[in-house]
Amino acid sequence: MNSSSPFAVRTVFILVIGGALLLLASILMSGFGDELSRAVGDAPAADRKDGSGYHALRRLVDAVQPPERNDKDTLDNPAILILTPTETTRPEDIKTIVDRRIALASATTGGEDFVKREGHPLMRFPTLIILPKWQTEAIPLGGGKVRRTGVVNLNRVEKLVPAEIEWHHEDRENVGVSADYPEIRPFAVPDRPLYAVKGATVEPLIGARDGAAVLGQIGSSDTFVLVDPDLVNNRAMADERNAQAALAMLRAIDPEHDGRAVFDRSLHYTRGDRNLVKLLFLPPFLGVTLALIAAAILAGIAAAGRFGPPIADARGVALGKRALIDNIVALTRLARRTARAGERYADTMLEVTSRRLLAGEIPSPERLDRIHPGYSDIDRRLRDATTEGEALAAAKDLHAWKKETGA
Repeated sequence: MNSSSPFAVRTVFILVIGGALLLLASILMSGFGDELSRAVGDAPAADRKDGSGYHALRRLVDAVQPPERNDKDTLDNPAILILTPTETTRPEDIKTIVDRRIALASATTGGEDFVKREGHPLMRFPTLIILPKWQTEAIPLGGGKVRRTGVVNLNRVEKLVPAEIEWHHEDRENVGVSADYPEIRPFAVPDRPLYAVKGATVEPLIGARDGAAVLGQIGSSDTFVLVDPDLVNNRAMADERNAQAALAMLRAIDPEHDGRAVFDRSLHYTRGDRNLVKLLFLPPFLGVTLALIAAAILAGIAAAGRFGPPIADARGVALGKRALIDNIVALTRLARRTARAGERYADTMLEVTSRRLLAGEIPSPERLDRIHPGYSDIDRRLRDATTEGEALAAAKDLHAWKKETGA
């Protein structure tokens, strides 16, 4: 650190590297933030133990009605597949799962032609969609507890249902089990309005007097929608009547497999939307991005040692008298004629010194000796010099002689 720079070089280096890393992290977070939030954020609703989760229902189903198959991919399991989407779930992801289940039912049975020809019923791959209802936030230092902050955006949730619907709010007294499904047991309905939907292709299993469905079947398919999750979430499962009703509901949906069910988690860990950052940092463009980053680092290293404007190239021949003399000396040395410079220098200095000290007399080393001894000896040394060093030593002595005489 010095007066012109308040920071040490190492400090500047650390700040530059740290800033570059933070910038890169910010770019990556902007591109992959949705995937990171799914991977390390809130757990899927089926695993959450707060009031809005379904951990209790999952444990109940796994204990009482576990699936006959333990498939690694739950989407291929013939048991009821329970989807627990959130407000941010993409409708196309749910549609992909529902279509896959329908295709599995057809393929497992033998195809649509076989079903039409033999009249054999399709294998069942039922799907139950439990729609979200509440927005929550974690209670600080609450040990994993949350509090409700409001209801979800119904316009977004509406798109999660694979049918045209309209929303209804029903009083608990108006809600009951459809007469066509006597095996479904009534729930202990919470003391608050229930959400329900009404649509031309939605058949209510649990509904209101006006035909709105709290639990509905989409057409004649094996896709079911539980509109209000307050019937089966962790808070509802605290009531034994709701636990029994939930198991009865699953048996009514899929009596062939005794209501066995599995919970899907793929919706929570789906890939995020595509964007430019992902395009740059995923194959096949990842190699190009890394090459550009490496080139930028190398350019920064090359420029790190340069401060101020670039230094201009020096002139081939410098300006000024001193530079002219230096050029003459350099050229004389290149021509290897410095050994002959002593005699010429002696002639020049004899003429100049005599003009000043002898007042018109004929130049002569002996006459200069009369003014101040030693000149003739220096003159002889200059004329007899065979090397640049001898000539330079004699020239220095001549300079000292001139200073003593005042010439």
